Amino acid sequence: MISLSFFIARRFFTTKSKASFISLISKISMIGVGVEVMALVLILSVFNGLENFQKDLFKSFDPDFKITAKDGLWIQQDSLFLDKIKAIKNVNFVIPILEDQGLVKYKGKELVVNLKGVAPSFIQSNRLSKSVVEGGYFLKDSTEINNFALVGLGVFLNLGLSFEDVFEPMEVLYPDHMALKNFALTQNTIRSNTIFPSGVLAVENGFDQQTVVVPLDWMQELCGKNQEFSAIEIEGKAGFDEKQVKADLQKVVGGKFEVKSREELHASLLQAVHIEKLFVFLIMGFVMFIASFTLFYTLSLLVIEKKKDLKTLLAMGISKPQLFKVFLFLGFLISFSGAIVGLGLGFGLGWLQLTYGFVKMGIQNGILDAYPIKMAVSDFVATAILVVFITFLASIFPAKKAVSQTFED
Repeated sequence: MISLSFFIARRFFTTKSKASFISLISKISMIGVGVEVMALVLILSVFNGLENFQKDLFKSFDPDFKITAKDGLWIQQDSLFLDKIKAIKNVNFVIPILEDQGLVKYKGKELVVNLKGVAPSFIQSNRLSKSVVEGGYFLKDSTEINNFALVGLGVFLNLGLSFEDVFEPMEVLYPDHMALKNFALTQNTIRSNTIFPSGVLAVENGFDQQTVVVPLDWMQELCGKNQEFSAIEIEGKAGFDEKQVKADLQKVVGGKFEVKSREELHASLLQAVHIEKLFVFLIMGFVMFIASFTLFYTLSLLVIEKKKDLKTLLAMGISKPQLFKVFLFLGFLISFSGAIVGLGLGFGLGWLQLTYGFVKMGIQNGILDAYPIKMAVSDFVATAILVVFITFLASIFPAKKAVSQTFED
């Protein structure tokens, strides 16, 4: 059953005002709320899209889990230890890696790169197979003797590498950190090895500009660490429970090792996106609050215009709380008329951007052509709650004024 206060508020809302400028201000209030709501929904959806894009990007080159030593030292090679990890339910691939920086030289050009030595299971997992833009996806030939490297597109271009040059490989230099630390300079202080490229990877700019993926045994030989890893990467089976697998991994590896999920590996970046999204929400909320002054003036003018009607309601026995609620409901009706239109327009424009991508990012040769969009129900709900809160604040004073004017005159 509709309450008396809401019924009266609805009558005030649907009845055309005698003063045209009051109707104009009322329409401006609705339009202002609608535009602000639409803009807020779209901006939040773009942030969701960017976050979702980052997560999808991480999937292309990061494992589901990464195990590292808590003390920052190397992980000793232990086949029994690896077998225990492989035996965990929903673990698909276990990939020991040895990662460090090195210097690559090719035909007079030099480039500091991130060398990543990976076990054969890395190729079997096909994590980067779709990122190969030229060449093949392999690190060993059919004899399992000759070694090859997958290089980032930026590395390939900056060094001027070529698959046709079968006589001059890349020379990779790696410093013996312990010898340098102890000032024990010998002919083995700078280790070197050679390798040919097998394929070019195009993942994202940061990865492409500095990454070279090589076989684990080749990397161990270069670094002089034949029985050590820097980390162990884990790929889960389809549909695995992330929390459960992480707990099982941590239980097996013990307290000396740390297990991080893919999102935890990039926690700082994702947290920054969330903070930016929160600040945008607060700033847009403040702008919406400023825009609500038109609602405040609309209600204040309606209190003056409806003075005779309010006296009639008083004679009919309306109470102070009921009259107070009349103008609260009236404020909500004005705001939500605009908010509903704004939410609808926000959803419609978001769907068009998601489907057709008509708003471009304007970045040539970028990974993204148009702004990504991901609409979330939580954003629509949060926006609606924000409108309710701001409308309540904007309606309190006019509602109190209506009560005092009616009952005290």
